[in-house]
Amino acid sequence: MKKLSIILLAAFCSAQLAVAQSAGDYMDNINQDMKTITQASWDYVSATSHGSNAKKVDKTRLDVLKILSDSKTRVSQIGDFNGNTSYRDAVVKYLDLSYSIFNEDYANLVDMEEVAEQSYDFMEAYMLAKEKANEKLDKAGDDMEEAEKQFAADNNINLVDPESDKISENLRISNLVYDHYNEVYLIFFKSYKQEYFLLEAIKTDDVNATEQNRNSLLTNTNEGIGKLKNMVGYNNDASVILACKKILEFYKAEAEKDIPVIQDFQLKKENFDKVKAAFDTKKESDRTQADVDQYNDAVNSYNDAIGKLNTTSEKLNTDRGKYLDDWNKAVETFLDKQVPKN
Repeated sequence: MKKLSIILLAAFCSAQLAVAQSAGDYMDNINQDMKTITQASWDYVSATSHGSNAKKVDKTRLDVLKILSDSKTRVSQIGDFNGNTSYRDAVVKYLDLSYSIFNEDYANLVDMEEVAEQSYDFMEAYMLAKEKANEKLDKAGDDMEEAEKQFAADNNINLVDPESDKISENLRISNLVYDHYNEVYLIFFKSYKQEYFLLEAIKTDDVNATEQNRNSLLTNTNEGIGKLKNMVGYNNDASVILACKKILEFYKAEAEKDIPVIQDFQLKKENFDKVKAAFDTKKESDRTQADVDQYNDAVNSYNDAIGKLNTTSEKLNTDRGKYLDDWNKAVETFLDKQVPKN
């Protein structure tokens, strides 16, 4: 999104100066709300970019809507300049498009964000919608800037506004930073969510679902690690790539080495439950030595599996917490360093 420039007039000859001042006054009248609009829009985009969720910053979005609506009403009532209303109409179109984006596109993100964590597909759709909304806002600003430049060129006006250029540059940089982060995040999230499904299958002692989700986690981590190998950091900063690689390697090792220990427990438990059920159905006087031996073997095997399960689960919980914490810290540090703050 580009900031509409505040007009500073160049030094022209007296006849040109009179025209430029008149054109400049006309532009100033139309643009008087633009600094407020641009700053409010940047505040919203910046807040969502620095980790604030859409719902928490929704008041900022509503503030922008109020400013856009009031400005559109005011600018629509401004007359022509030397019989030409093209610049005024271009500004009204920009305000109208911006209002639509904040009222619809960004509002939809609030609802999408609430379900994004449920699956990789939902998260991918949410991020794509957010990217498209930002692109639409950028496009509206670019079109407005072209109309502004044309009007300025037609009327010998020199456009200079360092503050506007700074905000535009901040928005440009933020988009690049988040393009990089989002690409890495989706790789992380795909395996992160798959591990969640795997752990849920383990909780329910679903042997088949555990194996299916274990295989899916292996597939996702191998695919993700392969993608990360071909990526480069943003602005020579590869911290989120490295943090993502480490946690994917944890998930991969978990699926290859640790989950089989848990699966072994599931099988031993399943076998113990069957042996115990059969053993309990027999009267003590009817139990053979083979029945007793089978039962004792099942108990010993089950107890051994419990010990290995507890050790493995404790290790996984510790390592998982560490790698997730490292990932979150890396993301926070990366965004704090690379995304402009004002």
